[in-house]
This record gives sequence, structure tokens and C-alpha cells, in this order.
Amino acid sequence: MIKHIVMWNIKEELDLNRTRQTLKEKLEALMNTVESLKEISVGFNYNTSEAKRDIVLITSFSDKAGLDAYIIHPAHIEVGEYVRQVTQDRVVVDYEY
Repeated sequence: MIKHIVMWNIKEELDLNRTRQTLKEKLEALMNTVESLKEISVGFNYNTSEAKRDIVLITSFSDKAGLDAYIIHPAHIEVGEYVRQVTQDRVVVDYEY
């Protein structure tokens, strides 16, 4: 199994709560669209440290081929365009378990 974890901070000039909620809805909709996506979880951070990120995406795939198929899936690419419009940074980790 593969875990794909991504974290972002929302651009400061945007409404944090509204933007996070829209992002959550768009990301969770991928579960019904991308066949290789086995699990998805989207969470909002309440930690206020300097190392914080506003939102986290945790996804699971059967194997690396499934993650690779997700990355190039048109629905993922479309959501990614929105993500880049509303976020100011990105941190990602992929690992096998």
C-alpha cells in the first residue's frame, strides 16, 4: 500500500474557512472519480505553531502504479489547478506501508 500525504497553507488574502471547505469538497469528490484511489481523508489543522499547515490530504493506493495513475488523472489535474490558485505552499510525502 502507498500513502500520499499533502499539506498546504491557504493564501492569506482568502477566507480560510470557506476556502478550506471548498478544497475539502473538491478533493473528496476524487474518491468517486479516480478508480485507483482507495481511501481519502481531508482535515483542517487547529495547531498554531510556525510549522503549521492549514489543510492536509491523506490518500491511499494499492501500489505506486495506482498513485501514478491518480497523479495524471484528468479529475486530479483539474482539482490541482484550483489548489494552486488558493494555496501558497505545499509539502508532500509518499511512502509504502
